[in-house]
This record gives sequence, C-alpha cells and structure tokens, in this order.
Amino acid sequence: MRRTFKAYALQFETVECDFEGNYNRFLTLFNFCSKNSLVVLPEVFPTGFCYSDIAGAVRFSKKVVEDIISFSKGLELVVVFSVMEMVNGKLYNSVKVIDSGREVFSRPKVKLFPLTGEAEHFTAGNFDDLKVAETSLCRVAPVVCFELRFSEIFSILKSKGAEVFAVVAQWGRARREHWKVLNVARAIEFQRFVISANGTGEMAGSSVIVDPWGRTLVEGGTGIGLISADVDLLRILKVEQKLPLMGKDFC
Repeated sequence: MRRTFKAYALQFETVECDFEGNYNRFLTLFNFCSKNSLVVLPEVFPTGFCYSDIAGAVRFSKKVVEDIISFSKGLELVVVFSVMEMVNGKLYNSVKVIDSGREVFSRPKVKLFPLTGEAEHFTAGNFDDLKVAETSLCRVAPVVCFELRFSEIFSILKSKGAEVFAVVAQWGRARREHWKVLNVARAIEFQRFVISANGTGEMAGSSVIVDPWGRTLVEGGTGIGLISADVDLLRILKVEQKLPLMGKDFC
C-alpha cells in the first residue's frame, strides 16, 4: 500500500441512454489521469439512469467495466464508479472498485433516492454489503450519492478500516449546498479523506476532495473537468493524534 498518491475526481454530463457520448466524455478526462493514482467517477456514468433501455444499458455498462479493467492494468490505477448491473434477474446500481486490472470490490447501492423513483427499478443492497476495498493504494470505502446523507453508513465503513471515502454521485443542482456541506461534514466527523465525483448539466458539479481535518483541498465548478490533489495517509494519523475523538481520555 502506498502512503502518498494522487487522487482525481472527474465530472462531466451524463446523458440518459447516450452511451457512446457518455463514454467519449469520460475518455476525454480519463486520459489526463497519471499512473498509480486513485480515480473517482460519477454515478452510473456510462448510461445515466437509462430506464427506457435497461437491457442495452446493462450490456454497455459491462463493456465499460471490462475497458476500465484493461485501462487500469497498464496505468496501475484504482478506479471507483457505479454502473447499472443485472444479477440473478435483479437490477442493481453497483459501485465497483477496479485495481490494476482486477475488479476487487462490488456492492449494490444501499440507499436508493426516493424522489426520482429509483426503487421502482433498482433493488437496494443492505447494510451487510457495506465493506471496504483493500487496494494497492489504500483502503477505499465506496459511497453512492444519496448514501452521503447517512452518517451511519460512514460509521460502519470507518469501523471496517476505511482510509478514503470515495463518493460517486449524480447530485442535483437544487441541493448543491447540501452536497458541499455534507462532504466536508463527513470528512470532519470521521477524520478521513473524502473524494467525491459528481455529474454536471442537470447535476450540481462541485466535485471535491476534502482532507481529514475538513479542509477542502480542491473543488470543481459546474462544468466539465477534473480535479486532483495529493493524498498523504499519514495526515489521518496526525489529525487523530491532534483531535483523538475515539480516545478514552478525550472530552
């Protein structure tokens, strides 16, 4: 495991069912990511919430997963993203962690967003699915969009050894301020790095990387682009020593 590495959050517009267009927007930014880095992508970026062609979206998403596995091998990347996936006849919004040519982790989204009817199409995961991915860079805890609102999810993931929370999202513009506050709050509350990638267009953009002290290292605007920052895992230890929230003598 590396103690320092570069992290990226990519943001671009994901258009529902525009498979090739979404893929090309992804590639344009992905090509700028350097070797041995962590890359976080927006939620269901290859297809959007393509309910009008679920079969096509699932097929295309499978191809994209295979491509990212291949890309990551040559560049020794850890990549976090989610896709529409069919398992045993059930549709899931599955968040995946790819590490240097291997899929090392996958789980379904636990908290489906009620305002857009996700539960009418997807099957939700459960809290037993919440685990941390051991990767060549760090222990990554994937979080999917609406799950950002639930501190108990972060608490479970921290208890399982999370060093970096990687948030993949399609978070709407009307709730941009919630997005900004919650990302910083989770970093402060759990004293971990938070690396969050959001969509643009109808979404809020504002992808962000926050350190364990709650300092925003870099924040994206509302348009297409990528942000990056250096992650030093020793910063977690330093913050915990300075502010030992879990220590028995702390008050």
